[in-house]
Amino acid sequence: MKNLAIVLLLIVTVTLACKKYDAEYTYAKPTIAATWAKNEQFYTPTATVFIDSLNLWRTYTVFSFTYENDPDKLGFANPYNAGKGTNALYMRNFYSSQNLTADSPYYNVTIPKCFQLIPTKPDNTEGTVKVIPQTVRLYRRDRSFFDIILVGGEGVYNTKSQLLEVEVIFNETSIGGPADRRRKYRFLP
Repeated sequence: MKNLAIVLLLIVTVTLACKKYDAEYTYAKPTIAATWAKNEQFYTPTATVFIDSLNLWRTYTVFSFTYENDPDKLGFANPYNAGKGTNALYMRNFYSSQNLTADSPYYNVTIPKCFQLIPTKPDNTEGTVKVIPQTVRLYRRDRSFFDIILVGGEGVYNTKSQLLEVEVIFNETSIGGPADRRRKYRFLP
């Protein structure tokens, strides 16, 4: 009996140790996040960001996705072109003065899990959006880098109106900016 337990423990250990981590972007079956990350080739939601200095909403292009095993998360990357990112949260434009590199994958930004959608109704049609705190690294042409920290933020979503609105708080102290710059975003399918 003891030998059987040791054999089973070894099988479990080897199986867990050999399990391949799958970093491929996939699309969840109908879920909350899939409203803004459709499983269509080269799909981009209608993304807008409020530009304070101009007092207007600006549309920009971004690829979005979600995961089958984590369907309440919405991320930003380019799942159609390996090694490429996207203009996640309009960061490429906000930080263009930092002499960002044009080389893949550094120029484009990847945030695999940016927003968590938390339902407030049993049918998942409405809820809150939480920004997942994390560090996003951006590279300059000379291969130096700087980190922008997504401190947090929150918003709301509604799958019936198909509107996701969120405010993101950025820590830009690594480039001499404020620790709590707030930016507003809207996403429609």
